Amino acid sequence: MTLRLSEEEYAELMRRRDFNTMGTPETLPDKKRTKYGNRITVVDGKKFGSQHEADYYFSVLWPRWMAGELVLLARQVPFDLPGGIRYIADFVTVDTEGRVEVIDAKSAITKKNRTYINKKKQMRAVWRIDILEV
Repeated sequence: MTLRLSEEEYAELMRRRDFNTMGTPETLPDKKRTKYGNRITVVDGKKFGSQHEADYYFSVLWPRWMAGELVLLARQVPFDLPGGIRYIADFVTVDTEGRVEVIDAKSAITKKNRTYINKKKQMRAVWRIDILEV
């Protein structure tokens, strides 16, 4: 199923995607720079941990949701792991055939983070879920 937008609807979507960032180290000198240089981004009142995460949501997941391909589209879903550890997935989707995807927007640098790698292995071992990295 494809999503068809009129020119006005497409222009409105692009206008909303002009990301209203909450600030960078230059605009907010009292704020610390984040560990990996990501910028917290707010679009349509939704707060995303990075611009990459917001881009993926609005360019891939939101059109699939609007086209009716997804039954569930959830953001920031927590999973409890052994040892009191919690993994928070960026997105969880369920399509019309019942397939569940756990999606995490990661940069090349954060994919190599030891904590993330361990949580990814625990998700596979405990929940039998493979994380899709975008």
